[in-house]
Amino acid sequence: MKKSIINLVKVLKNKLVEFPVMVNRLERKDPHFTNKLMEWIKSTEELLATYNISETSELAGIRSKIIAPAFDTTTRRASMKKEQLRVAAAVLYELQHLLLEVLQPYEMKVEESRELVRQLLLIVGQSGAISYDTSIPFDVFFNQVWSFINANDQLKAGAVKLKTSLPFNDIQLLIAEEIDLTAFQNHETGAE
Repeated sequence: MKKSIINLVKVLKNKLVEFPVMVNRLERKDPHFTNKLMEWIKSTEELLATYNISETSELAGIRSKIIAPAFDTTTRRASMKKEQLRVAAAVLYELQHLLLEVLQPYEMKVEESRELVRQLLLIVGQSGAISYDTSIPFDVFFNQVWSFINANDQLKAGAVKLKTSLPFNDIQLLIAEEIDLTAFQNHETGAE
């Protein structure tokens, strides 16, 4: 089963939102800045690794730059800590930029898919082919909508594009988020 792209986008955005906190720690000369940054890098590496994103190796490389002064046997411990802090401060922008570059293509893919879902749902709703009945579970209604999109000659290409862009659970989530149930309600009852 493919991993959720929507979840990846959400988690990467959260990681980027945490970044100003790191910069604030540096600005305040927080003595735990380097350790907190290393924790942030490691958790971000693990995230990228679970999605088999190759930039995890770049993060590890940046982390190694911060670790390297610890192996310099000619410097005292206090000097080593200062050098690690200097290196950590120097790579902050590089870290943020790398993560942003990883996020952007996935974010674009999700937004393009979201727009496609909106268009497909608008067409299905306007067709009147499917009505939403509150007495049936939403997943049954979802399956009717998805089956209609897959069976309709004009909409099938959109379904194929969605399936090649996102895992099915993400497609389900986008449809659930974007569907306007009022567009699928039977409005004939008011004509009596």
